[in-house]
Amino acid sequence: MLAQLTTRDVEILDALTKRVRVLTLPQIARTWWTTSKEPRENAKNRLQILQANALVQIQRVPAHPELPIEAPVTTWKPGDAAPDFGAVSYQLKRRWILPTVSTVCIAATPTAVNRLGGYGGRFPRQIERTHDIHMARVFLLYRQRRPESLSGWIFEEALRQQRGHTSERLPDVILQERANQMVIEFGGAYPKAKLEAFHGYCKEKTFPYEIW
Repeated sequence: MLAQLTTRDVEILDALTKRVRVLTLPQIARTWWTTSKEPRENAKNRLQILQANALVQIQRVPAHPELPIEAPVTTWKPGDAAPDFGAVSYQLKRRWILPTVSTVCIAATPTAVNRLGGYGGRFPRQIERTHDIHMARVFLLYRQRRPESLSGWIFEEALRQQRGHTSERLPDVILQERANQMVIEFGGAYPKAKLEAFHGYCKEKTFPYEIW
């Protein structure tokens, strides 16, 4: 049984309750077990202890292989010309050419949410898995490159609970830095019309955005 949470445990659970809905085993291993000789095996062993203590749920599910994304496909800020939505849609769609693979995914439990004061605590639905895995990749890139910004990282589950039941569109992430806000979105195979609607929402709210 778990005597107490380590600093690493808390960081992983914080990510799963306040930043993203899911992380894969490889994502966790390469982020929190970087100096280990067997990062994947050691990460799996520790996660199984957290699972035994009802803090995480682990499932092996089919998902698209993680894309090696390193930068947004497009960015925009108020005052800029609108992106070429047709070209952006083409870039997004052409990424999804590989078949799904069996992927070990980890999500927080309601117990973890209550313990850390976070949000969510559910495993992504099938239609959400690939999106959520890649949103986790974006989060980990921010964690690596701009860790000081993560205190203002507000993800979809937090926005949903903060705003209650609303028909308003919820972005993947709103990044709050001082008085400034930016929307971060991971793009699936978005058609041109969906990108135009997303842009219209951000333009109305005067939110700059990144689409990854």
